[in-house]
Amino acid sequence: MTRTAGVVVFTARPGQGEEAAKRIAAALPAVEKEAGTMLWLVLRSKADADKIFLVDLFDSDESLDAHMTGRAATQIFATVPELLAAEPELHPSTVISSKPAS
Repeated sequence: MTRTAGVVVFTARPGQGEEAAKRIAAALPAVEKEAGTMLWLVLRSKADADKIFLVDLFDSDESLDAHMTGRAATQIFATVPELLAAEPELHPSTVISSKPAS
């Protein structure tokens, strides 16, 4: 069972949420090549359109580490910061409970 997750909260400058979300989502092809990344979601808040959440699930802490230094993270951190109102909040996490995706 997957036990390691990552949550990254991006707060875009006013009106830049859609573009920031698109730039984050553009990293999907790189993520698809990562064997240890089990799930990768880019979510744009309905309550605050300038807030984007990146949620990912990994098969190990080592896979999380590899992801954070890999091509997808490099791409995101090279293209998104200019649109942000604040530094991204990184939250490495432990999965407490989950329902498998169907």
